[in-house]
Formats: sequence, C-alpha cells, structure tokens
Amino acid sequence: MTPTPPAPKTGLSTGEKICWWCTLLGAAMAAAPFVAEDFFSSWNGGQYAMVLVGLLIAPSAALSSFLFRRRRLVRDALFDEKQSLVHWKYGEAEWRSFVGEDYERERRAKWALFRIVAFFCLVVGGFFAILDWEGGRWVLGVLLGLCMIISAVIVATTRSQRARREAGGGEVRIGEDGLWLSGELHVWKGFGARFERCAVIDGRPPCIEIVYSTLAKNQRQITSVRVPVPTGYDAEAAGIVVHFEEKRARR
Repeated sequence: MTPTPPAPKTGLSTGEKICWWCTLLGAAMAAAPFVAEDFFSSWNGGQYAMVLVGLLIAPSAALSSFLFRRRRLVRDALFDEKQSLVHWKYGEAEWRSFVGEDYERERRAKWALFRIVAFFCLVVGGFFAILDWEGGRWVLGVLLGLCMIISAVIVATTRSQRARREAGGGEVRIGEDGLWLSGELHVWKGFGARFERCAVIDGRPPCIEIVYSTLAKNQRQITSVRVPVPTGYDAEAAGIVVHFEEKRARR
C-alpha cells in the first residue's frame, strides 16, 4: 500500500498564524506614530504613510484569517471519521495509474489553451510588427516573452502537482463541505464558494468528478476535481453522487 501521511495537526493553521501576525504588525504600524510621537518626529510626515499602510494591512489580514479558519475547520471535519462521508485508500499501482492519467489529462488541457493564447499573441504582435517594425517589434517581443512565461508555468505546475500527489500517498476523504485529495484541500462552502455538481465518469480508473465554483472578479471561477474510485467501491461512489445531487436539488 502507498504510505499514508499523518493527519494534519490541530490548532491554528499556518495561514491563520501569519494573518494574525500581520494584523498585529499592521496595528502596531498604525498606532506607533501616535504612541511615540517624539521618536517619529524626524520622519518629516513619513510616519503617516506608515499609518496608512498599517491601516491597510491590519483589517485585510484579519479578514483573511477567517478564510483560513474556514478551510481549517473543513480539513478537521474531513479527518474526523464521524463526519467524513468517504475515506478511501489506494494500492500503490492503482494510485500511480490515476496520478499518471490525470497528469496527462491536465497537461493536454493546459497546452490546448496555451495554443489559443499563443495564436492570438502571434497575430496581434505580428500585426503591430508589420505596421511599424521599429515599435511593433517590441510589442511582438513582449507577447512572445509572455508565451514563454506561460509555457514555463504550465510545465512547473503540472509537474509539481504530480510530484505532490505521488508523495502525498493514495488517500482521499470526502465530506459535506470539502475534499482532501492526497494533500490537496478543496472547499466548496463559505466565502462565496458553491458546490455545482458531481457525477461518476468512465476511465481507468473511473472517477467521481466534483465541480465547484468560487467568487472571481467578473464571474465565478469553476474548479473541477476528479476522485478515483477504488476497485470494488462503485456502489459507494454512486451513493456519494446521489447524496450530493439530492443536497444540491434542495438548495
């Protein structure tokens, strides 16, 4: 069997701790010029810029801490066997088969999008270069550089995800509000997150596809996660899909 990582520690998460330290720092920056006026008298008004920065940092970090707290509570519920809906462990060969297949699927999808972006970059950059080579070549160069950066990000993210999943061990936990996929935490409740749908999809191995959305700037950001179904657990997987679809229908 693939080794199982230890359960996450209880207590404040790292994100929460960082947020609260930033909150304290921001509050100190905002208060210091008024508490120690003599010390900051030589700053020639620069201390009030520090106050503005502190007033920006403190409430932002404090608000962000509640986001990390929500994720921690979902994570803790997933590792509570009484609250977790599903807890699956996989054999090494079964897990590696899923990781490899999912890696190829993600890689193909990202490179397909990259080709669209690269096409428009070449068209726009080439258009400017043809109209005015002296200035347009810089536009073309910048767009080609952007394509190079995007391609490097695609390679780095897909490889790091595969390595993280392989190192995390073959373990999946599904709860009412989130999913733990070998070290990856997905949450679909709180701060505008919303469960959208789920279904069993064919493959080797078959998977439960869970789709949820989160708030973005102008529209909702859609996230799709595939959970492999262990051999012999088809009925349990179908039951999970029915559970979530019934829950969604009651909204």
